[in-house]
Amino acid sequence: MSEYGSLREANYVGFANVYLNQCNKESKSDDKIDKEFYNELVELDTRLGTTATEQLFRCLYFALNLDIIKV
Repeated sequence: MSEYGSLREANYVGFANVYLNQCNKESKSDDKIDKEFYNELVELDTRLGTTATEQLFRCLYFALNLDIIKV
């Protein structure tokens, strides 16, 4: 199985999602995330089959301040 396939089985949408997750764990702010690198990962994921919808959802999930949302 490919690395991409392993990521998908682990509920990641691709390499860009792993990068955002790692940055979130390391508490990096948006200005410390390498946006060019992230963009390259998104392009790679797209070629491998990740849809734009999946990518947008995961990007927004990590960008959204969940503390401000109340149910």
